[in-house]
Amino acid sequence: MSQEAGDSNGTDTSSGSSTAGTAQSSTPSSSDTSKQQPSSDKKKTTTSEKPAASESSKEDSASSAASQALKASKEEEEKQKSQETAQEVVEKGGLIAGKFQVAVTESYSHSQTNQLYISGFGILPVVVVGNVDVQSVRRDTFTTILNASYKLTPKLQVSMNVPWQYNMSSISKATGIKGRSTASANDQKNYQSSSLGDISFGLYYQMTQQTLHLPSLAGSLSLKLRNGRDFFETPDPAAHAPAGSGFYALSGSLSVSKTSAPAVLYGSFGYSYNFERNNIIYTPANSSAVVIKNYKPGAGVNISAGVSLSVNYQLSLSWTLAESTQFSSQVNGRVSPNSATNSINFTMGASYRLSEKTTVSLSLSTGLSSDAGGSTISLRVPWSY
Repeated sequence: MSQEAGDSNGTDTSSGSSTAGTAQSSTPSSSDTSKQQPSSDKKKTTTSEKPAASESSKEDSASSAASQALKASKEEEEKQKSQETAQEVVEKGGLIAGKFQVAVTESYSHSQTNQLYISGFGILPVVVVGNVDVQSVRRDTFTTILNASYKLTPKLQVSMNVPWQYNMSSISKATGIKGRSTASANDQKNYQSSSLGDISFGLYYQMTQQTLHLPSLAGSLSLKLRNGRDFFETPDPAAHAPAGSGFYALSGSLSVSKTSAPAVLYGSFGYSYNFERNNIIYTPANSSAVVIKNYKPGAGVNISAGVSLSVNYQLSLSWTLAESTQFSSQVNGRVSPNSATNSINFTMGASYRLSEKTTVSLSLSTGLSSDAGGSTISLRVPWSY
């Protein structure tokens, strides 16, 4: 160790110079290396950042494309769900979801009418000399409709409706003689009746399918028979409500529907023609028979519009406003007075899908005009196959 120290002390100048030379020669190399190292790191960093940036951009574009595809698929799924849950809307256009369908509809309606009969003469608009009779008729009607529909082709379908009607009527009369009431509990009478209604056959055709901007169109043509007990076969219509119209009728309609997820907008326009009857024998209550040579009912025009909203895959809500106008009838070539009617109904309902083949629909319809009658509650259960 002393020799090494001595040698280093003995050769201080030379070693210092050599050491300095070595330091000088090593210092630039180290500085060059240090200067070159960052450049190489920069190159490495730059070359390593380019693939990362490209991979990141690819991931971003892939993620964006995936999100757009997912959004589109969800929108399409919502459209499909809204179309499926709005089965009632589709059926308004005439087409069913499956190949064959059987549906049962149970409805209950209540109506009340008051009629005023005057036998005498009036001195002033508020003074009447004679008898004034007031008749109040309350009627509860239960109707069962059996519907069967079958698809001949994907666009063509046939159907049949068979209704059955049961009525309970309550009639109360009050007679006032010179302003004194003579009504009693015995003036109220109750009646019950049941009958098969008018059977109808329908033909439906899907004209066009909806596009991005255009709705779908469906046309229908139906024929209604007159097999149900009609007005002319009922001596007292107030006591026993007619179950049929008494006339053959041919009806045509055009239905429009457009999906705007999660809602479906729909509407329809229809026209019905009632065939005339000749030589009708009618026997009113407590009166002799009357022969009507010719009776021509007025034609009818109806229009409706509504919206169905899908809450989820199983539940949907719907609202419909419908107006129906019946023109005046002609009896023996003359216009029958007060025979034209105009009824406006508002219906709100809900449909719940129990399975792929069964849906339960509940609706409440109320009349908004005097000719529309009372309120009706309907429960409909279709089975598709």
